[in-house]
Amino acid sequence: MAGELEGKVSIITGGGSGMGRSSALMFAREGAAVAIADVNDEGGEQVAAQIEDSGGNALFVHTDTSSEADVLNVVSKTVEKFGRLDSMVTAAGISYANYVEGDEATDPFLHPETATILNKPTERWQKVIDVNLTGVMLCAREAARQMVAEGHGGTIVNFSSIAAYGPSPGIMDYCVAKVGVVMLTRCFAVEFGPHGIRVNAVAPGPIDTPMTASLQRTGALQQQGGSLPLGRMAQPEEVAEAVLFFTSDRSSYVTGKTLGVDGGTNTV
Repeated sequence: MAGELEGKVSIITGGGSGMGRSSALMFAREGAAVAIADVNDEGGEQVAAQIEDSGGNALFVHTDTSSEADVLNVVSKTVEKFGRLDSMVTAAGISYANYVEGDEATDPFLHPETATILNKPTERWQKVIDVNLTGVMLCAREAARQMVAEGHGGTIVNFSSIAAYGPSPGIMDYCVAKVGVVMLTRCFAVEFGPHGIRVNAVAPGPIDTPMTASLQRTGALQQQGGSLPLGRMAQPEEVAEAVLFFTSDRSSYVTGKTLGVDGGTNTV
């Protein structure tokens, strides 16, 4: 039985870990050829190898999504290898400026006093905006340009966050970027719709991923998950299911929407 994405080609940014990884593996199981774009070379290569070892088609391309040249490169290499592009998933993101370097001295969850806007250097603010907002714009724009050139439409799924809907002073830059993704998604949906391109977003709540590791160490994330109507944190695969829905034909008349995959955050 053919999968829901049989014959499709997808780029998944941040596919080397967390929710991006789960989405990449799920897409491959559903028949898609997957290009994994990540700054995490080890993780990205491992996911690509896992897909190929399971009989799928995969490609890893080192990609800093805040770099226009890198984004152009991953789109080009994907089309060169697989012949087309049908979907883009913008899962790449950082919770704070030095997240990739693992600099715990600037981790806002471990050192909240250094993360307030009064103490945060401008360059750290800008880095989060560059990756989490401008990077989404670059990836969605270049994917849409390729889909328009190919003339067959496609789908884009962006990653926002529940942080878009509730202010958190320690990660103000992250919150601002993620609410920007919600509006980007709506604007893209309007602009790309006439070309047959649907654009939606997911807004994950407390998810068990490497990005939330330091927050889990404080116990705050588990406490947040326990206070939700569903009473728990989510696994990355549960978010990937929503991404698959937005990418598949099951959501053929849905565009411009942001779905909270959040266990009931803000419900009560």
